Amino acid sequence: MSQTARLLIVISLFWFTQYVYVPYTTPFLLAQKVSADFVGLVVGFYGAVPLFTRIFIGLFSDKIGKFKPMIIVGCATAALASVVRLTYPTGMGFLWANIISGFSSSMWMCFILFHTKTLTKENLQRGMGYVMASCNLGILGGFFASATLYESYGMFLMCLLSVCTGSIALLISLTLKEPTEHRLQSPKVSDLLHVVFNKRLWFFAVIGMIQQGILMATAMSFSNEVAHSLGAQPWQVGIMTMTMSASYVASCYISSTHLAIRIGPGILMTATQLCMGLYCVLMVNLDSVYALIPVQILLGSTGGLVFSWCSAEALSQIESYRRSTALGIFQSLFAIGMTMVPIIAGYLFEQSGTLTNAFYFQALLALAGAIATAVYYIHRRHTRLRDAQA
Repeated sequence: MSQTARLLIVISLFWFTQYVYVPYTTPFLLAQKVSADFVGLVVGFYGAVPLFTRIFIGLFSDKIGKFKPMIIVGCATAALASVVRLTYPTGMGFLWANIISGFSSSMWMCFILFHTKTLTKENLQRGMGYVMASCNLGILGGFFASATLYESYGMFLMCLLSVCTGSIALLISLTLKEPTEHRLQSPKVSDLLHVVFNKRLWFFAVIGMIQQGILMATAMSFSNEVAHSLGAQPWQVGIMTMTMSASYVASCYISSTHLAIRIGPGILMTATQLCMGLYCVLMVNLDSVYALIPVQILLGSTGGLVFSWCSAEALSQIESYRRSTALGIFQSLFAIGMTMVPIIAGYLFEQSGTLTNAFYFQALLALAGAIATAVYYIHRRHTRLRDAQA
Protein backbone atom coordinates (compact mmCIF):
# COMPACT_ATOMS: atom_id res chain seq x y z
CA MET A 1 0.00 0.00 0.00
CA SER A 2 1.35 3.42 -0.94
CA GLN A 3 2.20 6.00 1.70
CA THR A 4 -0.51 8.34 0.40
CA ALA A 5 -3.14 5.62 0.80
CA ARG A 6 -1.93 4.87 4.34
CA LEU A 7 -2.03 8.53 5.29
CA LEU A 8 -5.55 8.98 3.94
CA ILE A 9 -6.66 5.92 5.94
CA VAL A 10 -5.05 7.40 9.07
CA ILE A 11 -6.91 10.67 8.46
CA SER A 12 -10.29 8.91 8.12
CA LEU A 13 -9.66 6.80 11.23
CA PHE A 14 -8.49 9.85 13.19
CA TRP A 15 -11.67 11.81 12.50
CA PHE A 16 -13.86 8.76 13.10
CA THR A 17 -12.16 8.54 16.49
CA GLN A 18 -12.91 12.20 17.18
CA TYR A 19 -16.57 12.19 16.07
CA VAL A 20 -18.19 8.80 16.73
CA TYR A 21 -19.34 9.84 20.23
CA VAL A 22 -20.13 13.50 19.42
CA PRO A 23 -23.83 13.30 18.34
CA TYR A 24 -24.88 11.81 21.67
CA THR A 25 -22.49 13.49 24.09
CA THR A 26 -25.01 16.15 25.11
CA PRO A 27 -28.00 13.80 25.68
CA PHE A 28 -25.71 11.31 27.48
CA LEU A 29 -24.49 13.93 29.96
CA LEU A 30 -27.91 15.54 30.43
CA ALA A 31 -29.36 12.11 31.23
CA GLN A 32 -26.84 11.90 34.07
CA LYS A 33 -28.21 15.16 35.50
CA VAL A 34 -25.15 17.15 34.40
CA SER A 35 -26.21 20.81 34.18
CA ALA A 36 -26.73 22.35 30.75
CA ASP A 37 -24.15 25.04 31.56
CA PHE A 38 -21.52 22.41 32.34
CA VAL A 39 -22.38 20.49 29.17
CA GLY A 40 -21.82 23.72 27.23
CA LEU A 41 -18.43 24.00 28.93
CA VAL A 42 -17.57 20.44 27.91
CA VAL A 43 -18.46 21.12 24.27
CA GLY A 44 -16.84 24.54 24.24
CA PHE A 45 -13.46 23.35 25.50
CA TYR A 46 -13.08 21.07 22.49
CA GLY A 47 -13.08 24.12 20.21
CA ALA A 48 -11.28 26.48 22.59
CA VAL A 49 -8.13 24.37 23.03
CA PRO A 50 -7.16 24.30 19.32
CA LEU A 51 -7.89 28.02 19.08
CA PHE A 52 -4.97 28.72 21.42
CA THR A 53 -2.61 25.86 20.57
CA ARG A 54 -2.59 25.64 16.76
CA ILE A 55 -0.32 28.62 16.17
CA PHE A 56 2.28 27.26 18.64
CA ILE A 57 2.13 23.78 17.13
CA GLY A 58 2.50 25.38 13.69
CA LEU A 59 5.60 27.28 14.78
CA PHE A 60 7.09 24.18 16.42
CA SER A 61 6.46 22.04 13.31
CA ASP A 62 8.14 24.59 11.04
CA LYS A 63 11.08 24.89 13.45
CA ILE A 64 11.82 21.16 13.42
CA GLY A 65 10.72 20.67 9.81
CA LYS A 66 8.84 17.43 10.63
CA PHE A 67 5.16 16.50 10.87
CA LYS A 68 5.14 12.75 11.59
CA PRO A 69 5.75 13.18 15.36
CA MET A 70 2.67 15.40 15.65
CA ILE A 71 0.58 12.92 13.64
CA ILE A 72 1.57 10.17 16.07
CA VAL A 73 0.79 12.40 19.07
CA GLY A 74 -2.57 13.35 17.51
CA CYS A 75 -3.64 9.72 17.02
CA ALA A 76 -2.41 8.68 20.46
CA THR A 77 -4.17 11.52 22.31
CA ALA A 78 -7.41 10.99 20.33
CA ALA A 79 -7.49 7.39 21.57
CA LEU A 80 -6.42 8.44 25.08
CA ALA A 81 -9.31 10.91 25.33
CA SER A 82 -11.83 8.12 24.87
CA VAL A 83 -9.97 5.93 27.36
CA VAL A 84 -10.70 8.75 29.83
CA ARG A 85 -14.37 8.75 28.77
CA LEU A 86 -14.59 5.00 29.36
CA THR A 87 -12.84 5.22 32.72
CA TYR A 88 -14.70 8.30 33.98
CA PRO A 89 -18.09 8.52 32.20
CA THR A 90 -19.07 11.65 34.14
CA GLY A 91 -19.32 15.35 33.37
CA MET A 92 -15.83 16.02 34.72
CA GLY A 93 -14.43 12.99 32.91
CA PHE A 94 -15.85 14.19 29.60
CA LEU A 95 -14.52 17.69 30.29
CA TRP A 96 -10.94 16.43 30.64
CA ALA A 97 -11.44 14.10 27.69
CA ASN A 98 -12.60 16.99 25.48
CA ILE A 99 -9.58 19.04 26.52
CA ILE A 100 -7.37 16.14 25.38
CA SER A 101 -9.43 15.76 22.17
CA GLY A 102 -9.08 19.49 21.52
CA PHE A 103 -5.31 19.18 21.85
CA SER A 104 -5.43 16.18 19.50
CA SER A 105 -7.37 18.20 16.91
CA SER A 106 -4.68 20.87 17.10
CA MET A 107 -2.42 18.39 15.28
CA TRP A 108 -4.75 18.31 12.26
CA MET A 109 -2.65 20.79 10.32
CA CYS A 110 0.29 18.38 10.50
CA PHE A 111 -1.74 15.67 8.73
CA ILE A 112 -2.49 18.16 5.94
CA LEU A 113 1.06 19.41 5.61
CA PHE A 114 2.59 15.94 5.72
CA HIS A 115 0.61 15.17 2.55
CA THR A 116 1.12 18.53 0.81
CA LYS A 117 4.75 19.04 1.87
CA THR A 118 6.23 18.04 -1.47
CA LEU A 119 3.36 19.17 -3.72
CA THR A 120 3.76 21.99 -6.22
CA LYS A 121 1.39 24.97 -6.22
CA GLU A 122 -0.38 23.45 -9.23
CA ASN A 123 -1.10 20.19 -7.37
CA LEU A 124 -1.88 21.75 -4.00
CA GLN A 125 -5.65 21.96 -4.56
CA ARG A 126 -5.87 18.33 -5.68
CA GLY A 127 -3.94 17.20 -2.62
CA MET A 128 -6.09 19.35 -0.33
CA GLY A 129 -9.24 17.89 -1.87
CA TYR A 130 -8.11 14.32 -1.13
CA VAL A 131 -7.21 15.21 2.47
CA MET A 132 -10.52 16.97 3.15
CA ALA A 133 -12.49 14.14 1.54
CA SER A 134 -10.77 11.57 3.77
CA CYS A 135 -11.39 13.77 6.81
CA ASN A 136 -15.10 14.07 6.14
CA LEU A 137 -15.41 10.41 5.18
CA GLY A 138 -14.19 9.59 8.70
CA ILE A 139 -16.68 12.03 10.23
CA LEU A 140 -19.49 10.54 8.12
CA GLY A 141 -18.49 7.07 9.30
CA GLY A 142 -18.61 8.26 12.91
CA PHE A 143 -22.07 9.77 12.45
CA PHE A 144 -23.33 6.59 10.77
CA ALA A 145 -21.95 4.35 13.53
CA SER A 146 -23.48 6.46 16.29
CA ALA A 147 -26.83 6.71 14.48
CA THR A 148 -27.11 2.94 14.03
CA LEU A 149 -25.49 1.62 17.23
CA TYR A 150 -26.04 4.11 20.05
CA GLU A 151 -29.66 3.26 20.80
CA SER A 152 -28.79 -0.42 21.32
CA TYR A 153 -25.33 -0.22 22.87
CA GLY A 154 -25.01 3.26 24.36
CA MET A 155 -22.03 5.54 24.93
CA PHE A 156 -19.75 2.71 26.11
CA LEU A 157 -19.55 1.21 22.60
CA MET A 158 -19.10 4.65 21.01
CA CYS A 159 -16.07 5.35 23.20
CA LEU A 160 -14.73 1.81 22.74
CA LEU A 161 -14.92 2.22 18.95
CA SER A 162 -13.11 5.54 19.34
CA VAL A 163 -10.28 3.90 21.29
CA CYS A 164 -9.97 1.06 18.77
CA THR A 165 -9.90 3.23 15.64
CA GLY A 166 -7.54 5.73 17.28
CA SER A 167 -5.18 2.88 18.21
CA ILE A 168 -5.27 1.50 14.66
CA ALA A 169 -4.55 4.99 13.28
CA LEU A 170 -1.61 5.24 15.69
CA LEU A 171 -0.14 1.93 14.52
CA ILE A 172 -0.47 2.85 10.83
CA SER A 173 1.00 6.32 11.45
CA LEU A 174 4.16 4.69 12.83
CA THR A 175 4.80 3.20 9.36
CA LEU A 176 4.74 6.58 7.60
CA LYS A 177 8.01 7.95 6.26
CA GLU A 178 8.68 11.67 6.65
CA PRO A 179 9.18 13.36 3.23
CA THR A 180 12.76 14.57 2.93
CA GLU A 181 13.41 18.29 2.82
CA HIS A 182 16.87 19.84 2.64
CA ARG A 183 17.24 22.83 4.96
CA LEU A 184 20.50 24.54 5.80
CA GLN A 185 19.30 25.57 9.26
CA SER A 186 16.21 25.90 11.38
CA PRO A 187 14.33 29.13 10.53
CA LYS A 188 13.97 31.87 13.12
CA VAL A 189 10.59 32.39 14.76
CA SER A 190 10.53 36.00 13.51
CA ASP A 191 11.03 34.72 9.96
CA LEU A 192 8.20 32.21 10.33
CA LEU A 193 5.85 34.85 11.75
CA HIS A 194 6.41 37.01 8.66
CA VAL A 195 3.40 35.15 7.17
CA VAL A 196 1.11 37.42 9.23
CA PHE A 197 1.73 40.11 6.61
CA ASN A 198 0.35 37.94 3.81
CA LYS A 199 -3.01 39.54 2.87
CA ARG A 200 -4.04 36.51 0.82
CA LEU A 201 -3.78 34.30 3.92
CA TRP A 202 -6.03 36.63 5.93
CA PHE A 203 -8.64 36.98 3.18
CA PHE A 204 -9.13 33.25 2.72
CA ALA A 205 -9.02 32.70 6.48
CA VAL A 206 -12.02 35.05 6.80
CA ILE A 207 -13.90 33.21 4.01
CA GLY A 208 -13.13 29.91 5.74
CA MET A 209 -14.24 31.42 9.04
CA ILE A 210 -17.65 32.28 7.54
CA GLN A 211 -18.11 28.81 6.00
CA GLN A 212 -17.07 26.91 9.13
CA GLY A 213 -19.10 29.21 11.38
CA ILE A 214 -22.28 28.68 9.37
CA LEU A 215 -21.65 24.92 9.20
CA MET A 216 -21.31 24.76 12.99
CA ALA A 217 -24.40 26.95 13.61
CA THR A 218 -26.60 25.00 11.20
CA ALA A 219 -25.86 21.34 10.48
CA MET A 220 -24.11 20.80 13.82
CA SER A 221 -26.77 22.54 15.92
CA PHE A 222 -29.76 24.67 14.86
CA SER A 223 -30.70 22.75 11.70
CA ASN A 224 -31.59 19.82 13.94
CA GLU A 225 -33.79 22.16 15.98
CA VAL A 226 -35.63 23.17 12.80
CA ALA A 227 -36.23 19.50 12.03
CA HIS A 228 -37.47 18.81 15.56
CA SER A 229 -39.89 21.73 15.31
CA LEU A 230 -41.43 20.00 12.28
CA GLY A 231 -41.82 16.76 14.20
CA ALA A 232 -38.77 14.93 12.86
CA GLN A 233 -37.95 11.52 14.29
CA PRO A 234 -34.34 10.76 15.37
CA TRP A 235 -33.75 8.60 12.27
CA GLN A 236 -34.85 11.50 10.04
CA VAL A 237 -32.41 13.85 11.76
CA GLY A 238 -29.74 11.20 11.27
CA ILE A 239 -30.49 11.01 7.53
CA MET A 240 -30.27 14.81 7.33
CA THR A 241 -26.83 14.80 8.97
CA MET A 242 -25.54 11.94 6.83
CA THR A 243 -26.86 13.58 3.63
CA MET A 244 -24.95 16.74 4.47
CA SER A 245 -21.80 14.78 5.39
CA ALA A 246 -21.94 12.58 2.26
CA SER A 247 -22.32 15.62 -0.02
CA TYR A 248 -19.46 17.30 1.91
CA VAL A 249 -17.22 14.31 1.12
CA ALA A 250 -18.34 14.25 -2.52
CA SER A 251 -17.64 17.96 -2.97
CA CYS A 252 -14.11 17.49 -1.63
CA TYR A 253 -13.44 14.83 -4.27
CA ILE A 254 -15.07 17.00 -6.96
CA SER A 255 -12.85 19.95 -6.01
CA SER A 256 -9.77 17.86 -6.85
CA THR A 257 -10.94 16.90 -10.37
CA HIS A 258 -9.48 18.38 -13.55
CA LEU A 259 -12.84 19.94 -14.43
CA ALA A 260 -13.13 21.78 -11.10
CA ILE A 261 -9.54 23.00 -11.29
CA ARG A 262 -10.13 24.20 -14.87
CA ILE A 263 -13.28 26.12 -13.84
CA GLY A 264 -11.31 27.64 -10.99
CA PRO A 265 -12.02 28.79 -7.45
CA GLY A 266 -13.52 32.15 -8.36
CA ILE A 267 -16.69 30.72 -9.93
CA LEU A 268 -17.01 27.65 -7.72
CA MET A 269 -16.44 29.39 -4.39
CA THR A 270 -18.80 32.24 -5.24
CA ALA A 271 -21.55 29.89 -6.46
CA THR A 272 -21.37 27.54 -3.48
CA GLN A 273 -21.41 30.39 -0.98
CA LEU A 274 -24.61 31.56 -2.65
CA CYS A 275 -25.89 27.98 -2.23
CA MET A 276 -25.01 28.22 1.45
CA GLY A 277 -27.07 31.41 1.74
CA LEU A 278 -29.97 29.76 -0.10
CA TYR A 279 -29.73 26.83 2.31
CA CYS A 280 -30.16 29.17 5.30
CA VAL A 281 -33.25 30.77 3.74
CA LEU A 282 -34.87 27.46 2.77
CA MET A 283 -34.31 25.85 6.18
CA VAL A 284 -36.73 28.24 7.90
CA ASN A 285 -39.25 28.41 5.04
CA LEU A 286 -39.87 24.74 4.25
CA ASP A 287 -42.64 22.97 6.15
CA SER A 288 -41.72 19.32 5.56
CA VAL A 289 -38.97 17.24 7.13
CA TYR A 290 -38.60 15.32 3.86
CA ALA A 291 -37.99 18.60 2.02
CA LEU A 292 -35.18 19.46 4.45
CA ILE A 293 -33.19 16.34 3.59
CA PRO A 294 -32.16 17.14 -0.04
CA VAL A 295 -31.54 20.77 0.95
CA GLN A 296 -28.57 19.54 3.02
CA ILE A 297 -26.67 19.05 -0.24
CA LEU A 298 -26.52 22.83 -0.66
CA LEU A 299 -24.57 23.10 2.59
CA GLY A 300 -22.50 19.98 1.94
CA SER A 301 -21.27 21.39 -1.37
CA THR A 302 -19.29 24.04 0.53
CA GLY A 303 -16.94 21.41 1.98
CA GLY A 304 -14.76 20.97 -1.06
CA LEU A 305 -15.82 23.91 -3.19
CA VAL A 306 -15.27 26.52 -0.48
CA PHE A 307 -13.28 25.18 2.42
CA SER A 308 -10.68 23.02 0.65
CA TRP A 309 -10.22 25.78 -1.96
CA CYS A 310 -9.76 28.32 0.85
CA SER A 311 -7.13 26.12 2.46
CA ALA A 312 -5.25 25.66 -0.80
CA GLU A 313 -5.49 29.31 -1.84
CA ALA A 314 -4.38 30.53 1.59
CA LEU A 315 -1.19 28.45 1.36
CA SER A 316 -0.44 28.80 -2.35
CA GLN A 317 1.90 31.77 -1.93
CA ILE A 318 3.50 30.56 1.31
CA GLU A 319 6.97 29.00 1.21
CA SER A 320 6.94 25.34 2.24
CA TYR A 321 9.03 25.95 5.37
CA ARG A 322 6.42 28.47 6.63
CA ARG A 323 3.28 26.55 5.74
CA SER A 324 2.72 25.04 9.18
CA THR A 325 2.79 28.47 10.81
CA ALA A 326 0.47 29.88 8.13
CA LEU A 327 -1.95 26.98 8.50
CA GLY A 328 -1.89 27.43 12.28
CA ILE A 329 -3.02 31.03 11.83
CA PHE A 330 -5.61 29.99 9.23
CA GLN A 331 -7.11 27.28 11.42
CA SER A 332 -7.11 29.46 14.54
CA LEU A 333 -9.10 32.10 12.68
CA PHE A 334 -11.74 29.72 11.35
CA ALA A 335 -12.03 28.33 14.89
CA ILE A 336 -13.15 31.83 15.91
CA GLY A 337 -15.93 31.58 13.31
CA MET A 338 -16.92 28.17 14.65
CA THR A 339 -17.32 29.79 18.07
CA MET A 340 -18.77 33.22 17.29
CA VAL A 341 -21.34 32.46 14.57
CA PRO A 342 -23.22 29.90 16.72
CA ILE A 343 -23.12 32.32 19.68
CA ILE A 344 -24.62 35.15 17.61
CA ALA A 345 -27.19 32.81 16.04
CA GLY A 346 -28.11 31.53 19.50
CA TYR A 347 -28.50 35.08 20.79
CA LEU A 348 -30.82 35.99 17.89
CA PHE A 349 -32.83 32.84 18.54
CA GLU A 350 -33.09 33.68 22.25
CA GLN A 351 -34.15 37.28 21.61
CA SER A 352 -36.80 36.58 18.97
CA GLY A 353 -37.98 33.15 20.05
CA THR A 354 -37.72 31.94 16.45
CA LEU A 355 -34.88 30.57 14.32
CA THR A 356 -35.82 32.74 11.34
CA ASN A 357 -33.64 35.70 12.33
CA ALA A 358 -30.72 33.41 13.19
CA PHE A 359 -30.80 31.74 9.78
CA TYR A 360 -31.36 35.00 7.89
CA PHE A 361 -28.32 36.47 9.64
CA GLN A 362 -26.27 33.52 8.38
CA ALA A 363 -27.73 33.91 4.87
CA LEU A 364 -26.50 37.52 4.83
CA LEU A 365 -23.11 36.36 6.09
CA ALA A 366 -22.88 33.84 3.24
CA LEU A 367 -23.93 36.49 0.72
CA ALA A 368 -21.22 38.85 2.03
CA GLY A 369 -18.65 36.07 1.61
CA ALA A 370 -19.83 35.37 -1.94
CA ILE A 371 -19.62 39.05 -2.94
CA ALA A 372 -16.17 39.42 -1.36
CA THR A 373 -14.94 36.31 -3.17
CA ALA A 374 -16.29 37.47 -6.54
CA VAL A 375 -14.73 40.93 -6.13
CA TYR A 376 -11.40 39.39 -5.11
CA TYR A 377 -11.14 37.15 -8.17
CA ILE A 378 -12.39 39.83 -10.59
CA HIS A 379 -9.76 42.21 -9.24
CA ARG A 380 -7.08 39.52 -9.50
CA ARG A 381 -8.06 38.75 -13.09
CA HIS A 382 -7.90 42.44 -14.09
CA THR A 383 -4.52 42.78 -12.37
CA ARG A 384 -3.10 39.81 -14.28
CA LEU A 385 -4.44 41.11 -17.61
CA ARG A 386 -2.95 44.52 -16.94
CA ASP A 387 0.42 43.02 -16.02
CA ALA A 388 0.37 40.83 -19.14
CA GLN A 389 -0.27 43.86 -21.35
CA ALA A 390 2.40 45.97 -19.69
